Amino acid sequence: MDCEKYAGSKPNEANDSGDCPIKAKKRRAGSLLGKYLTKEGFKERFSNAFRGNKYFKENDAIIHDKPFKCCVLPNFIENESYLLELKEELMKLDFNQKSVDLYKFQQSNDLKTSPSYNITLLRDLIYQDFRKWLQETCDMKLTDQVDLSCAKYEYTDVLLCHDDELEGRVVAFILYLVPPGWQECDGGSLDLFDVDEHGQPDKIVKKLVPEWNSLSFFEVSPISFHQVAEVLSQDKTRLSISGWFHGSPPERPMPYKEPCNPTISPMPLEDEHLVKWVNPIYLDQGVVTEIRGRFEDESEVELQDFLLDDKYTEVLEALRSEKTTWSHRGPANKRCYETADSLPEVLCELQKLLKSLPMFKLLRTFTGLDLADTPLTSNEGSPTQAAQDGTGAGTSSPGNPRCHGEARRWSHGSYTLVHDTDPERAEFALDIMLYCGCEDWDSDKFGGYTSYLVSGEDEELLSVSPFANSLALVYRDMETLKFVKHVNHKSVKGASSSSQSFYDFHMVYYE
Repeated sequence: MDCEKYAGSKPNEANDSGDCPIKAKKRRAGSLLGKYLTKEGFKERFSNAFRGNKYFKENDAIIHDKPFKCCVLPNFIENESYLLELKEELMKLDFNQKSVDLYKFQQSNDLKTSPSYNITLLRDLIYQDFRKWLQETCDMKLTDQVDLSCAKYEYTDVLLCHDDELEGRVVAFILYLVPPGWQECDGGSLDLFDVDEHGQPDKIVKKLVPEWNSLSFFEVSPISFHQVAEVLSQDKTRLSISGWFHGSPPERPMPYKEPCNPTISPMPLEDEHLVKWVNPIYLDQGVVTEIRGRFEDESEVELQDFLLDDKYTEVLEALRSEKTTWSHRGPANKRCYETADSLPEVLCELQKLLKSLPMFKLLRTFTGLDLADTPLTSNEGSPTQAAQDGTGAGTSSPGNPRCHGEARRWSHGSYTLVHDTDPERAEFALDIMLYCGCEDWDSDKFGGYTSYLVSGEDEELLSVSPFANSLALVYRDMETLKFVKHVNHKSVKGASSSSQSFYDFHMVYYE
């Protein structure tokens, strides 16, 4: 390492190991901060705008005042040669693949333990010089605690909407080391959300495109909702160094709790409607007994070819027709997909069936759950016949059987997230998903599968992949979380034009 090149030191100042002495390292770290940032005139003007919550732009340095205060500092590091060597060191780090409901990308360990020379200098720059600059210029009260790591976002990697709230975080920052010429069409932008009347993220109102040697930072607050947009480039890597300064965070309002989805009791309907819709194999007593045994062992079961072929074809055609209208459902920190607003007659009939007493009875025979006040099926006869005749082995006293549900469309960018205030976790429930239009869907590549896991644990309990005309049943307790994995850009590239979206009828049943 050439000490003279970066620190202005003489060659004989190096120690026996060939490393630069502490003094030289400090000089070099101190000289790394962009010179314009330390000029008193700029600092004063920037400071006045920041403290006054005003928009500011000078020499491409920007303070965005809306939707929340977010600053962009171009040419953050003065030495281009140093940056290139830093990037080379960073790319040699061991990266851990991170993939949960909220994100998918690669991340290094905290850089505080890295012995690499250029990373050490960067650490000094962030921990000392930039921290001091923030305290002086932005009147921030920061502790010595700093989180610092390196992230690689490649094709389809994403970090979905969140506000960065975590104990002690007060300032978030991102230093970009992306290839020159990175454009919005490459993805990976820092997207800023405004908020609705409940303080929940609403629309993306600003997209900050990554730029080489540019640093963005913002104060962590109850409204600092943002995301890293999915990387769409197949040959560029969004390399960044990011972290948080810690201090005393602002007081937060009580988390907004969404109202519970309105539920309905089983709707009256003739049992014969099951025969008109459901594959007769699932009305056969022997098959039902087998399904019941599997469900009791696993708390889940998947029933393929659930609807009669002609009914499934009608349903799929109706879902894809212009007569079915869709609207976006958010907020983005909880979900992003489309739900059906208006439905053609055949879809209304299917929804009515799923909410009907015969369906509750059928689900009871499959699962043994107290979803209807009729006895369970006997060892003789079909489920429908047993329900009509009142025959069966044993009775039970159900509490308050009810359900809610919706028809959903999933396409590129759709997802749901785990969240602490989910009203769905208030009691035990039976989830069903009736999938349509996913004949060519590859969940391993595209996402869109439903993942179940235990609260506080990373290990997945169950993954349910979309499968055409399949009815998935999953029984969950109050400690079980679920999410639908982000549908990525491969769904646009890899699926046929008619299969870039899929649908499901999602229902939740309570005893």
